[in-house]
Order: sequence, then C-alpha cells, then structure tokens
Amino acid sequence: MERVLTQDEIDAMVRQALGRQGAAKPETRSIRPCTFRQSGQLTGEQVAALNGLHEAFARSLTQSLGAYLRVGFEVNLVSVEQLSYSEFLARIPEVTYMMCFFVKQMNSESALQIDHSLVFPLIDILLGGNGVCEILAREISEIEEQIMEGVAKIICHELETAWTPLGIHLSLEKRQSPAQMQTFLSPTEKTLCLSFEVKLAQSTGTLNLVFPVAVSNSLIRKLSIDRAHGRPRVNDRASGHLLAKMMNCVFPLQLSLPSIQLPIDTIVGLEPQGTYSLGVPVRKSPSLVISGREAFEATPVRQGRHRAAQIARQIAISITGKKR
Repeated sequence: MERVLTQDEIDAMVRQALGRQGAAKPETRSIRPCTFRQSGQLTGEQVAALNGLHEAFARSLTQSLGAYLRVGFEVNLVSVEQLSYSEFLARIPEVTYMMCFFVKQMNSESALQIDHSLVFPLIDILLGGNGVCEILAREISEIEEQIMEGVAKIICHELETAWTPLGIHLSLEKRQSPAQMQTFLSPTEKTLCLSFEVKLAQSTGTLNLVFPVAVSNSLIRKLSIDRAHGRPRVNDRASGHLLAKMMNCVFPLQLSLPSIQLPIDTIVGLEPQGTYSLGVPVRKSPSLVISGREAFEATPVRQGRHRAAQIARQIAISITGKKR
C-alpha cells in the first residue's frame, strides 16, 4: 500500500531542497569575444621560423642578383603577413610586374610581384645602362618581358634553393597581366605575403611573394616539424655545388726530400760538377708533398714519357703537424 505524504512533510522536503540550492556556489562563466577573421593567424614561433628561412633567401638573392647585374644590389625582408588576396591587391600599384610560379608538391600556383620602380632600372642595367632612368606608368613590352624573365628565373631559383631542405620544388610559369592578376586567386582567400625591400643603384622598391593558403599551410607545417625534431636545415644543393667546385681545385704536388738541410758554408761553396753529401740515407724514400705538407712516402717511376710517383704508405701526421 502506497504511503501518502502529509502537507507538513511536503513543505519540509521543499524547504530542504531550497536550502541545498542556496548553499551551492553560483556557477561562474568566462565569456570572451571571438573574431573568426583572426582564426588561424601565425603564431610568434611560426613567424620566427619564416623570418629565419627567408632572411637567408634575401642574403642569397642579394649575392646572386648582385653578381648577375654587376651593380650594388641589396634585398632585406620587411614583413611576414597573412592577409586576404583583395587586401594584397589594394597595396600594390595598378600597373606592376607579376609572375607566377608552380609549387609541384602542393599542385598550386604562387606569385612574385615587383614594383615598376625596380623593373625599369633593372631593364636599363641589363641593356647596358647605369640604372638611372624614368619610371614609366605603362606595361612592359614583349622584349622587356623577356629581359625580366631572366631576373624572375634567378629569384625563383634562389627561393627553391632556400626551400630545398623542406623538399619543395618550384618552376617558373608565366607573367600575369593586370586583368589576370585580379582573378589569380579568390579575393577572399587568405594568403601569406612576404615583403622585401630592394635597393638597386639609386632606386628603391618592393618585391612581394604571395602564397595561397594551401602552400602557406604546408610550408608552415614542414617548418614546424623541422623545429620539433631539431633538425638543422642543411642546404644539400648548395653543399653539392660547393663539393663539385672543390673537386676542380688545383693543389701543388711534388715528389721530393723536403727535410734536407745543409750548412751555409757548403751552400756557398757549391760548384758545377761537384758532389756533396745531403745527409740523407740512400734508402730513404722521397715524400709526396701536397700543398706543402708531406702526405705519402713514394718512389719516382716512369709511365711512358711521363714522370710519376708510386705511393708506398701514408705518412701519419700528429695534431701539432709533426710526423709520427
């Protein structure tokens, strides 16, 4: 049989429940404003990694283009930013030079942009001038485009060299006309923009590298992995070029008895047809001397009409440079 509660019991239960709620601590909530446009922004660590990578690119480009142009040329990284493509277009002049290049690993295109304040001095220098010329507010001609393509190839090559440790390869595509620039990317697409200040002769201008989100995210991810594993970024291609050049270097080499010493009175008394003791045992082998340092014991031999040296054994050299 079910029990029926009296009114006093019901009131007591209600008072007990209210007392428990009053004793509970009020829930505190922290609400912060969220701006979705700022989501996915670069962190300080990512900006530092991008700065280090592309400051090296700027130094390399300074050397390569300076040697190519044979004039004073300087490139400095100014900023690393994430902005929409429409914001990037609003920053650059309406008439400018823009070339796209293809990033093979991401199957995506990126672009480089150069102010005309640099384009016409570059063309003037490559045509034999001194780089001091009038900046024209017009599109470059077909001949001028072919001249600038050589400069763009050097920029693309140096960027690919800087990215080689990350396994990213680039290939130059074609120049973008002002109309094509507007449709190169979606106006709202987020891009990674690297801005460089370029000083050439008496001219100063800006060089920009623009990467769509697919390329920038992959680049940042690869940089983060490298930093996480603590792997030093070694430029294998540059090391290979350096090794190839060193293999063609010429070093002086001779087969001789370098330890011979004679008193000055014997040297003063030297006469033709005379015989003098060199103080060296007959059985002592000559040394093969490479760039002034004894490297091997060797015996003089002949190979056809050429003199040669038959190597016997290596001469051990201590840290102090003395034979052991």
